[in-house]
Amino acid sequence: MRHQSSQGSRSRQTLTAISLTLACSTVASAHDDDYLKLLDRQPPVFGPIWTAGDSTQNRGLFDFQNMTLLANIPLNNFPGVNRNSGNDCWGYVSPSGREYVIMGLEGGYGFVEITDPINPVVVDTISGPSSLWHDVKVVGQYAYGVSEGGSGIQVMNLSNIDNGNVTLVRNWTSGGYSSTHNIVVNQDSGSLWICGANIGNGGLINIDISNPALPSLNNGWTEMYVHDAQVVIWEGGEYDGREIAFLSSGFGNGATETGLRIADVTDPNNPITLSTLFYPNSSYSHQCWLSTDRTILYLNDELDEQGGQVPVTTTRMINVEDLENPQFIGGFTSGLGAADHNLYTRDSVIYESNYRSGLRVFDALDPTNPVEVAYFDTYPGSNSSNFNGAWSNYPFFPSGTIAISDIERGLFLVRLDADLDGFALQQADGLPENVLPEGGNPINVNIVTRDGTTFQAIEMFVDVDGSGFTPIAMINNGDGTASAQSPQIDCGEEFRYYFRATDSDGETKTLPVNAPSEFYSASVASGFEETYSQNFQTNGGWSVSGSVDDGAWERGVPNGGGGRGDPPTDFDGSGRCYLTDNEEGNSDVDGGTTTLTSPALDATGEGTPILSYALWYSNNIGVTDDTMFVDISNNNGANWQSLDTIGPGHPNAGGGWNVYSFDLSEIYTNPSTQVRIRFRAGDTGDGSVVEAGVDAVKIELASCVDAPDCIADFNDDGVRDFFHISGFLTAFGAQDPSADFSGDGAFDFFDISGFLTAFSAGCP
Repeated sequence: MRHQSSQGSRSRQTLTAISLTLACSTVASAHDDDYLKLLDRQPPVFGPIWTAGDSTQNRGLFDFQNMTLLANIPLNNFPGVNRNSGNDCWGYVSPSGREYVIMGLEGGYGFVEITDPINPVVVDTISGPSSLWHDVKVVGQYAYGVSEGGSGIQVMNLSNIDNGNVTLVRNWTSGGYSSTHNIVVNQDSGSLWICGANIGNGGLINIDISNPALPSLNNGWTEMYVHDAQVVIWEGGEYDGREIAFLSSGFGNGATETGLRIADVTDPNNPITLSTLFYPNSSYSHQCWLSTDRTILYLNDELDEQGGQVPVTTTRMINVEDLENPQFIGGFTSGLGAADHNLYTRDSVIYESNYRSGLRVFDALDPTNPVEVAYFDTYPGSNSSNFNGAWSNYPFFPSGTIAISDIERGLFLVRLDADLDGFALQQADGLPENVLPEGGNPINVNIVTRDGTTFQAIEMFVDVDGSGFTPIAMINNGDGTASAQSPQIDCGEEFRYYFRATDSDGETKTLPVNAPSEFYSASVASGFEETYSQNFQTNGGWSVSGSVDDGAWERGVPNGGGGRGDPPTDFDGSGRCYLTDNEEGNSDVDGGTTTLTSPALDATGEGTPILSYALWYSNNIGVTDDTMFVDISNNNGANWQSLDTIGPGHPNAGGGWNVYSFDLSEIYTNPSTQVRIRFRAGDTGDGSVVEAGVDAVKIELASCVDAPDCIADFNDDGVRDFFHISGFLTAFGAQDPSADFSGDGAFDFFDISGFLTAFSAGCP
């Protein structure tokens, strides 16, 4: 609930501020919900500067964990400007090494030296237009400030800041450009961009600062409104060396969906949209920032908590290793109700300003599993989703001092005291879905470490017969990976395993995190025979039924471009697949349910029948209350049972091709020649956007031929002892084929590693 002071006092002053802001509206304020900040506006909390060395003032009203408050500068200590509210902040380090915070104020900017953070000094202020929204970035010795209140770009010279003097060079406008919501700097290259401006559809516009004191407008990405962005020089892959923009965007040119767009903006005159992603339960894509290793993009949705789409603070995680095919992989939370606003990453740590719950700090050494380790709450007494408290933060100072800008309480300087993890385990690519009965399949795990971490043990725990997990030592390769090989297992069994590492201090971590209650698994088979495969180049006997107003299943080449939750391409690259509503624009499944049903499929034969398919399902725009149903029948459709459901909140409900696999022998005692599968996509309510696709449907028979002998029993005497190792090493030295453990014709480290792994596991 809002405090009475913020909800009930719709004073003449507040209404005047709203009127003025809306009167000066840009593309930004026409399309976002920043006016909600005006409705929640509260008076500033004035007072003297407080520092950690001052015992005369009580700062015990602030809740915190693993952080130390070094100083607080209330807004009234910034002279000569309108200081009734604070907003964004950024940092600057002068050539002499002295550190400064630039604090956004309602009437301009304040410049604070924090070289000694418990003795901060307000060195200067620069006036600007009156607005709740100011943003500033630094390139070289110039600060560039923007506002929705006008004045274009305020160019401020920092070259004399060590002497207490910042100079306003000019308020630069050009070609009708006057107001901006945000300004972005590519920290890799120093290029400068504006977004949410009153030009270029509110998109991402390049600012030419080849003359840093006199900017000029360039072109940019103008497909739609951009609220905020991160622009970087990409490393590796097809786009190595290209300038890539990650855009929290939506609206403009008929686009009403908020989400993520990724664009190549190397040439601002010819920007290229690489991909679009809509995530579940979206409301307003606000700001995003890459993980330290640039594999994951963390995205803040500003309004989903207040709108009820999510119950607690929810920051989305998107895998962006493939820029053309980003994948939503989940989210993380502080568990509170506050709205998430601005976040930044440094040294595998996330610093996130979340309005009424303050600065929240997450250890993201494993970037897919951030863990909260510290916080400093600048808004006492409430963690609700109203728009008060911490606006932003700046964690990049060499000293480690962290700045927090607060709407009502000004500038906070804090220090992180958390004991950060020394290492994390991450899933490696290529974990096997199937392993050979004779063993020898390579299995790897990634290890991310902070400096100086050493290990007592890295182990793979295996369960080969359901009797429990036993450890196998893994080899630390010294390159951030550890390796082992699968042991010998009876064909047809399920191979279960997980990883555990223990560092020299005794800290232990497992992967999956909740192992052994959670684990990885693989089927055990000698090979696969494909008995059915459908890539939908032809119809193949599939049928469509159901009643919908729009969006029935149809077979074709995807032509929607991924613009409204629909797949931009098929899954397997053949060109065609089945899709709902294969049209560009705002059409989707509406007014009922459409069902795609297979013909009768033969799941009999020698081996274990494995059914697999690729499914695309998106229901994350508007009301997200629909469900995708997948059913299966063993008697040609006379009876059906549920195979899978993807409902609201499911991690795969945000689009993207996902592969699903099922062992039919675990569903039916005797899988028949009359197996059918059907996919039901429906929109049974109002305001929901439902898009689906099906491709690459297969049935494979997993063949089972047990290894004739126990490969760990090298001497065939039934006893596991030293003589087995000695016999193997003798054969290996003679390059006897019996010692070619990996079967690749070479005698190398992998043969020795594989044998020792099998020997350690013993014989079934």
